[in-house]
Amino acid sequence: MPTPTTYAPAKQFVGIAPETTQGTPVAMTATILVNEFKPKDQPKFLEDKSWRGSMATDSFAQIAGVKAAEFDLGGPVYGDGIGYFLRNVLGDMATTATATGTGATTLAASAAAGASSISCVATIPNGTIVQIGTGATAEVATTGTPSGSGPYTIPLTGTTLQYSHASAQAVAPSTGPYTQAHSLLNSGTGQPITHTLTHFLGPTPTSGARQYPGACFSEVSFKWNAESELLTWSGKAQSYPSVALGAAPVSNPSTILPVASWRMTAGIGGPAAGGTLVNTITDGEITIKRELNPYYTTTGVQSPYIIQRGGVSVEGKLNFIASDESPLLYMLNNTQPQLQMVIDNGLTGVNRIAIQFDVATAAFTDVDPDGTKAAVEYGGTWTSVLSTTNAGGSGGYSPIKISVTNNATGF
Repeated sequence: MPTPTTYAPAKQFVGIAPETTQGTPVAMTATILVNEFKPKDQPKFLEDKSWRGSMATDSFAQIAGVKAAEFDLGGPVYGDGIGYFLRNVLGDMATTATATGTGATTLAASAAAGASSISCVATIPNGTIVQIGTGATAEVATTGTPSGSGPYTIPLTGTTLQYSHASAQAVAPSTGPYTQAHSLLNSGTGQPITHTLTHFLGPTPTSGARQYPGACFSEVSFKWNAESELLTWSGKAQSYPSVALGAAPVSNPSTILPVASWRMTAGIGGPAAGGTLVNTITDGEITIKRELNPYYTTTGVQSPYIIQRGGVSVEGKLNFIASDESPLLYMLNNTQPQLQMVIDNGLTGVNRIAIQFDVATAAFTDVDPDGTKAAVEYGGTWTSVLSTTNAGGSGGYSPIKISVTNNATGF
């Protein structure tokens, strides 16, 4: 008897890539390190229960309806991978880099959002990573082969501009580390980028993998516990129905390590340093939620016309060792303080990983004392109040800004 064909779950992996068109699958460009991935295709079936003179209540036919998929995933937070999910759920991402100190120039003309090239006063060699603009509308791109004799046309490889840039804005050759600041996208249609997730599991013929295109996240949550956990995350998403991948994908995992929760610092009423540093928080959570609705139209296809992203809300929990009544008073006095949480791996240069959560205004809505443990504790639930302080380059209001420092681009 021949050996049965089976597949070992230990060999599975998940890849990701940003899409140009929602729902059109693209090959993975990065391996995301997770310890949970639970996909589920969800075709709908339409029942024919018209009477036919028979003593039965089952359907006489099951007719194929529309299709979509959903999945849950998560694991430790990796600083060079979490940006995919933050950009997907929030949408606005400004990127700043470390200038190399040579070859800096300026824009010779204004550049519109969506442009695939820029016009510069000086030429820039092919394959140069550049930072375009500064502050909330800064972004990083890789240049293509320049053309012209001045001003010079500089193509952008594999990307288009996220923001518009005025003439004379800085264009500086750059390197890592990079910092991506994620806020709520409020410009244009307000629809963030979508991603294709690739899941290698084994049974799919030829490739062993299925793709989940058009993925849109409805929830991204973070958890930490100083005593016992890494900083972890979990997410929920909807996508177009899965498709079989034609050729086997290749896993290329990062060598960056996750970060222990004890490295986190927290500030209430100000930054996580100086007089507003809080030393009594033991653990906590932050949850970003986004409304999603797949729309189906009479176009002769079963997949969604669009998975529409709606509004965003942010809430969280903090547990305190009670050194005073401060957590309770935040609620009773409706203080609504600033919150800042920062976690850093303690390394420098391109090896540095840092994540900073900024909530300009947090309303504590439920705070309970706990007298059942060795020390009195308070458990506090808070909700973010929308603020222009947290907004990014697309303007408007945002409930949170999350800044990630790493040596990665291309989210």
